Amino acid sequence: MKYPLILCIPLALANCSTEPEKEPVTQSMESASAMQGGEEIYMLYCAQCHGATGDGNGVLKHDRPARSFIDGGYSFGNTVHAIAKTTAFGIPGTPMPPFVDMLSAEQMESVATYIRNFAPTLAEAREDEKEMVVTDSPLVARGMLPAINPTLKLHPRGIVIGNPDRFSYEYRVDDVRLLSVRQGRFVLRADWGERGGAPLELLGGVVVLVDNGDPDGLFTTKDGEALHAKLKSTNTMHNYGEISYNLVAQDGRVVAQVMETCRTTTGTRTLIEQVFDIQANESVIIHPPSNTDVSNAPLVPAGNHSFIITHAIYGGDSK
Repeated sequence: MKYPLILCIPLALANCSTEPEKEPVTQSMESASAMQGGEEIYMLYCAQCHGATGDGNGVLKHDRPARSFIDGGYSFGNTVHAIAKTTAFGIPGTPMPPFVDMLSAEQMESVATYIRNFAPTLAEAREDEKEMVVTDSPLVARGMLPAINPTLKLHPRGIVIGNPDRFSYEYRVDDVRLLSVRQGRFVLRADWGERGGAPLELLGGVVVLVDNGDPDGLFTTKDGEALHAKLKSTNTMHNYGEISYNLVAQDGRVVAQVMETCRTTTGTRTLIEQVFDIQANESVIIHPPSNTDVSNAPLVPAGNHSFIITHAIYGGDSK
């Protein structure tokens, strides 16, 4: 990709000057250069979905409409850093692909600068605006998940589903797996600050830690081949948030489609039911986490089936 060279001449002259008033001019011209390069990249890779003016009305249409940047539609934060990070890694479960292998870091920062300026009057989120509060309907937060404890790594792409009963469910989504269940307040969007791209701050106390926060995959074929849980979508239209994914074999075939919901039980002791509605194209074996109960045999034959894994709650530091 070619960039106009004429801007290099005044930049060089500015660097040679000893007059201090030249420095703001240099910074302004560097910003203009980033904007100009960002526009070229945007029109080449982004405009067909998000529209030439950033309004979300591109020539390519999807089941889920593309983000309108002029309305402030940013999935993982409204800073240049956060937008560049989303550009690099995409958004799993949506048509937004990753560009980390197509664009350099400088190019992604340039296009992020250009995208951010579609809404130049959009203020950075204030501290009192960052908390997501679950009321009568489930909420979903997408972002980087912090390490649950110092021995574990953070997850660059994660989802937290919050239900109206004040329980929330933390998932990694590179290979969909439930990591923990929390009780209390939901999420603080720490990634909406000046350092966009910081992990989410999960406010609830942990009441279920699935296999110490680092569970293995749940699903294999009947021959023991591990299946990749590839995120498709989330849904907050019902009483409990839903997460859907395909189980994909190493050769790329889709072995099953899964819709997963977590809910609390009623009774003298609260339990967490992890409910799987499975449409299996061939037999699948479920490998439940330790210290759980299951509703039926782990071999799921081809067809439509339900399977429930029950987790016991232990005392958490709920907020």
